[in-house]
Amino acid sequence: MRLLMTQRELVGFHGSEMVTVEVAREMAERGHEITVFSPRLGGVAKLLWPSGVRAVSRLDEVPWTPDLIHAHHHLPAMAAMARFERTPAIYYCHGSIPWVEQPPMHERIRCYVMMCEWMVRRVIAEFGLDPGCVSCVPNFVNTTRFSEVRAPSRQLRRALLFQSSALSATELSELESGCAALGLELDKIGAAYGNSQSRPEMLLQQYDLVFASGKSALEAMATGCAVMTLAPTQAGALMTVENFDSWSFANFAPRYYSGATPINEAWLRRELALYSAENAAQVTAKVRRERTLKIAGDQLEGVYRTALESAVSEAAPAPFAAYLERMASEVDAMWVEREGMRGLRDHVAYLESKLAQPQSVVQPQSVIQPQPRSGVLRRLKTVAKSILLKLGA
Repeated sequence: MRLLMTQRELVGFHGSEMVTVEVAREMAERGHEITVFSPRLGGVAKLLWPSGVRAVSRLDEVPWTPDLIHAHHHLPAMAAMARFERTPAIYYCHGSIPWVEQPPMHERIRCYVMMCEWMVRRVIAEFGLDPGCVSCVPNFVNTTRFSEVRAPSRQLRRALLFQSSALSATELSELESGCAALGLELDKIGAAYGNSQSRPEMLLQQYDLVFASGKSALEAMATGCAVMTLAPTQAGALMTVENFDSWSFANFAPRYYSGATPINEAWLRRELALYSAENAAQVTAKVRRERTLKIAGDQLEGVYRTALESAVSEAAPAPFAAYLERMASEVDAMWVEREGMRGLRDHVAYLESKLAQPQSVVQPQSVIQPQPRSGVLRRLKTVAKSILLKLGA
């Protein structure tokens, strides 16, 4: 099969980028001919080459007409479908909140694939998708990459916060103080903390306990670490064989309005009282048995076959009008945000220049006085996170 995959960028070592790389390489090893289209190519694209997978930044560089489009991210997905107007597609959705992830509507998208059952329910309700066209291929671990498994510790000593979404300063302080009270040394990695890691498979082996969610949680479990789920504003639970399936339903992430447990020392003590090395080893074995890339590859090939069985008519229209109508309102709102960025940057520069001045300098009353440094940083962080969320970053 000639398979065209789409991805918004292949620059950083993040979740959806690595899913694209791992699935593309797996499908190439199964004998499929793969090209990945991504408007922004970077270091991650180089991971594709040893498997013979081509990465292109322009659709006119795709060397053939694909049999099927395996799409991620709706703008690259719709661009590929407009270019190859007789090719059916599946859409692999990593999340429903970021704008770039939201499923596009098009009759040639034969199946919408979600990475957990919680998302299946959400997108059907939120976007009005036909339940018969939505399926779940659960998140997976590349056990060839995460090949080394540590023996779970009898006593937990080293802990790691492993996630891309930052906890608030208060939550991070609570987690740090809770770990210290229990004799745990806590480290932090991820984009939120300015130290993304391209080789977590090498790093995770050094830790007894990992705080994570989603694919990061699965990778830590597969490595032999004890795992506690958490997300900004919400504490989760210690993963055990007893609660594994219920947490798998939500991709190992606490969801809003599903509980009111805060991140604090009491939560940490309560959950860690359930820890046993034997149970942690059983969780690791379950992940490495049931949640592998090979199993996900088998499921995706089944989705591909189903999509190809419903052939596209030679006279099939390309109904992009409804999609562009939706985009007209959404992109216009983002344009307003982008135009506002110039004013925000100017204001940030002004505030920083004032913070750098000696305290003895008297400012004219007509000039806006800068807030204390901590207040400025908090405000800028809040504004930046809001803008990035709306832009789908």
